[in-house]
Amino acid sequence: MDARDAVVLVQSTKGVACVRPQAASTRITKRLWSTTSANFSSIIQQAYPIGNSRLGALPFGEAGHEKLSLNRDSLWSGGPFENSSYRGGNPEQAVSQSLPAIRDRIWQNGTGNVSKLMGDNENYGSYAVLGNLSVTISGVTNASGYMRSLDLETGVHTTSYASGGGQYTIKTYCSYPDDVCVYSISSTRGLPAVNIGIDNVMSNASLVSSRCSKSGVHLHGITQADIGMTYKATARLVGRHDRVRCRNNTLEVPSTSHRQLTMVLAAGTNYDEDHGTVADNFSFRGDDPGPYVQAAVEAASHKSAQELLHAHITDYEHLSSAFSLEIPDTLNSSGVETSKLISRYRTNATSGDPYLESLVFDLGRYLFISSSRPGSLPANLQGKWAQYLSNAWGADYHANINLQMNYWPADQTGLGSLQQGLWDYMTKTWAPRGSETAELLYAAPGWVTHDEMNIFGHTGMKTGEEYWADYPASAAWMMQHVWDHYDYTRNLTWLATQGYPQLLKPTTEFWLSQLQQDHYFHDGTLVVNPCSSPEHGPTTFGCTHYQQLLHQLLTTTLHSAALVNETDPTFLTHLTTSLAKLDKGLHIGSWSQLQEWKLDLDVPNNTHRHLSHLVGWYPGFSLSAYLSGYTNATIQAAVATTLWSRGVGIGSDANSGWEKVWRSACWARLNETERAYYELRLTIEENWAGNGLSMYSGRSEPFQVDANLGFVGAVLSMLVVDLPPGGAWGEEGGVRTVVLGPAIPAAWAGGRVRGLRLRGERKVDFSWDDQGLVTEASMSCGVGGVKLK
Repeated sequence: MDARDAVVLVQSTKGVACVRPQAASTRITKRLWSTTSANFSSIIQQAYPIGNSRLGALPFGEAGHEKLSLNRDSLWSGGPFENSSYRGGNPEQAVSQSLPAIRDRIWQNGTGNVSKLMGDNENYGSYAVLGNLSVTISGVTNASGYMRSLDLETGVHTTSYASGGGQYTIKTYCSYPDDVCVYSISSTRGLPAVNIGIDNVMSNASLVSSRCSKSGVHLHGITQADIGMTYKATARLVGRHDRVRCRNNTLEVPSTSHRQLTMVLAAGTNYDEDHGTVADNFSFRGDDPGPYVQAAVEAASHKSAQELLHAHITDYEHLSSAFSLEIPDTLNSSGVETSKLISRYRTNATSGDPYLESLVFDLGRYLFISSSRPGSLPANLQGKWAQYLSNAWGADYHANINLQMNYWPADQTGLGSLQQGLWDYMTKTWAPRGSETAELLYAAPGWVTHDEMNIFGHTGMKTGEEYWADYPASAAWMMQHVWDHYDYTRNLTWLATQGYPQLLKPTTEFWLSQLQQDHYFHDGTLVVNPCSSPEHGPTTFGCTHYQQLLHQLLTTTLHSAALVNETDPTFLTHLTTSLAKLDKGLHIGSWSQLQEWKLDLDVPNNTHRHLSHLVGWYPGFSLSAYLSGYTNATIQAAVATTLWSRGVGIGSDANSGWEKVWRSACWARLNETERAYYELRLTIEENWAGNGLSMYSGRSEPFQVDANLGFVGAVLSMLVVDLPPGGAWGEEGGVRTVVLGPAIPAAWAGGRVRGLRLRGERKVDFSWDDQGLVTEASMSCGVGGVKLK
């Protein structure tokens, strides 16, 4: 047994045993529901999203006239499909010769600029909506008893109503096993005529055709003339329907005595992630999607409605049931419409609404499952649900908090396997072009990325303000997710074949080449020069955010190198000596704050949205574990001072949800229950639309999924502190400490957790009393043994 795998669980009054997990208790089914339809004017704020990670849909429209707003994960404008000379934001020739002068200026003045390293934004593009599947049921008028709902435990959207003496039920979902979206109508009487069409909304496409055949309705198009991305979609009826006909590109299904009609829809593009290499000229161009789309709908259409639904629910429930957070519904809120629960919610009601808060938590897991699976692109800024041709920030991959926050729910709630698409995306779209960026901008080995990325390997700096563009630390931050995935799963095969050689090591090689002796303070430490704290402050050196991330990166790479038997002595020596000299990003400033920069430039009560200099506290562990900050009163005080000064997340520069849940998680790691809980409540009141989706600025569009997913991470931070050992933290006698219930609010009295993952491939179940103190816990055995306390 590795001593690092021994665990002490504290805050449990009745002891901890290595036993079978507790059985699931009776719990209220979590669902979003409404008695009014979602309308076209505010789809993203009213519709309930469905998805299978590759396909996404938003059902909207009135009874008898429903539509699905459709997305396919790889449908983007821009990139090499619109410009064959697209360079991923990189300059045509090397600009690394400018670095020495940039660095010298910063050493002399403390600040400088990196304008000579900037690339371009040409053909950056945007994630784009595909179109609408339209379904009209003739004769449906004056519908009564209307209800639409989304079951978060099965991933099935249901609409029901009565009309003309019949009761209609429509089940809609996107199936991962069959890679189709399914739309199934049933009636207590025979079905009237039904018309089905696909409405194209790609109005700027040069070539679009919508056609109909007796096999279904079809949409073909490209995103721009001559070289644009090809996309195709087909909707097909399940089973045989001999009397159908086509009129005006609409499939007309005549009335029938049958009581059920089911259709399936598949979509695809000719984007191919495997063709983003030098050998492919970074084309990302794959095969015509037509044959795949046709094969998918053909296969699904030969299954019964019951078979399709069973396959979907079996697959989805396997994931949704892997973890549960159960909090008593003390206010009987499950019987109130979701939009009404949200509209009446108030931050200053300190008792909150436990049911709504647990519903929002479950919605976050649902959205993660629905937008991130193996074989898909990762969850982007809007998950997979974008309603426009050009969306805010391109609905891209912002990697200075947003992409990272999207993946906070994964490993701890049993969804770690759903990250494979993220690892492949980084390996196949970041690394190849990022190697070119490393050479052209920094004359460096390995690979590097900056803040804003699309699906076409945009790894260079975008033009614009430096504090947006100058962020080469994005890959370094993502390497925390790589290490965490190994640490929770202990999948050494994955670490040895992908995690270490393709991700951790080349990212580390880049940064080892960039570290500089501090020529400003002359303290013998290694620092980054140049750097900018994400979206804030000047271009300078030794930015706290960078130094903490690199402390984590070098440490975890060193651990990984030992696990995979690294044989390169030069690399290991460079890594070890650099880590020993590295400035770790811990400097306490003139007003007792944790400094954001090595220079003491912080201004009190600056309410900037980012908490970049707390990355080593949460979600990272450079401060909290490697520098023993979790048990160090001086570090705790500096973190608390910084949080108080930064404000609650409603500043002059932003009022988004993601900044509030980040604050919540940081307060929770300080064991500050009331502050952590306050931020969660503030997020719901300020940023949640009536359908539970988080809006960016107050409750105004655009939708941004990171706060929904980050809410899960913040709650997990309130439930457990599970840090890797480092410094003096958790290493007494070779034992790792896990703290249960560090910040559970009293409002969640009598709650319980089942299936919470711990580092070392373990799971723990526990419950707590009316004060939020853990009373019972049981742990399943994973790697190594368990030492009780």
